[in-house]
Amino acid sequence: MSRLCLSASLLVLLGTLAAGTQRVETSTPAQAPQSTFCLEPPYVGPCKALLFRYFYNASSRLCKTLAYGRCRRKQNNFLDKEDCISTCNGCNRPQEILGGPPQGWAVAASERFDMFVFS
Repeated sequence: MSRLCLSASLLVLLGTLAAGTQRVETSTPAQAPQSTFCLEPPYVGPCKALLFRYFYNASSRLCKTLAYGRCRRKQNNFLDKEDCISTCNGCNRPQEILGGPPQGWAVAASERFDMFVFS
């Protein structure tokens, strides 16, 4: 078989492999996009009165208690834990991943076609 036919066959095969790769999402459905204020650190405020509220901790991905001073409240400050969870839970949204490792053909210096798989 001529090099031109071999090259054309290789291109068709690579195109077929690339078209067959499907995007797969993890088992839990995607939720609404996260609010950027959920990523902000907790803010106590300048006042001295204590009111226990909740804030979303982006590092631990949990809603935690906050001793809030009762003035100049920022958005990452919630009256109850359920409100914190329902607002900021989108931060735990699963990422889309490709289905399986990439595969293809490699051409060695000897012009042989060897199958390879990334691991």
